Amino acid sequence: MLVEEIDGIVQDRGVYTPAVIAGHINRAQSAIAGGIKMPDGSISPPLPGLADYNTVATTAQAYALLPSRYQRNVFKVLDNSGVMIPPPRGGDYYAYILFLKQISDLRFTEPGSIYKVAVKGARLYYQGIPAASENLGVHFYRKPADMVLDSDTPDGIPEHLQSRLIRHYVLKEIFGEAIEDGQDNTGIATKYHTEKFYEAMTELAGFTGIDAGPQYYGSGGFEDWGACDG
Repeated sequence: MLVEEIDGIVQDRGVYTPAVIAGHINRAQSAIAGGIKMPDGSISPPLPGLADYNTVATTAQAYALLPSRYQRNVFKVLDNSGVMIPPPRGGDYYAYILFLKQISDLRFTEPGSIYKVAVKGARLYYQGIPAASENLGVHFYRKPADMVLDSDTPDGIPEHLQSRLIRHYVLKEIFGEAIEDGQDNTGIATKYHTEKFYEAMTELAGFTGIDAGPQYYGSGGFEDWGACDG
């Protein structure tokens, strides 16, 4: 359905075949799930429907690879007993510099039970390092599944916003490519679909924002595990 909708507007099967449009649709879905930079500079929140859980096995090194379907926002890490390992004091799991400040051995060679974790790139770093491999539980937001058939629906995007978000994202990209190729008469279409896309993104952020977890703060040896009021 989305391919047909977009094809009916573009009307250029010489370049934008159904297969090409399908590729644009999957890239749009991935970009929206991964976070869009909004006009106010903020990043759109994760999609609740893509929340996922998996385990990673520790190694003799100070890190393990995150699950292959991980895309963004690790928000909880559990030890092999199911107990939460808190993020670095004063930050979240992505506060890698704080992690470095709060571990005992910057060579990443400290043996023992895991007491601190942080995410950097596609890796989950930890100290200490268990003598035997342990499974750490990780809550995160996964990559959306690609759509294969035209009857497939976007993964994780709320149903009432699926068509608008995907359609306007793809069309702003396609008409933007035409501008780069020197077809200046597509500028109005590019502006229109860009504006409509961000209108839909604003609705998406408002709709999914209630799912966002609280921010936690702490300093020194004290951790305040209450939600920030500010």
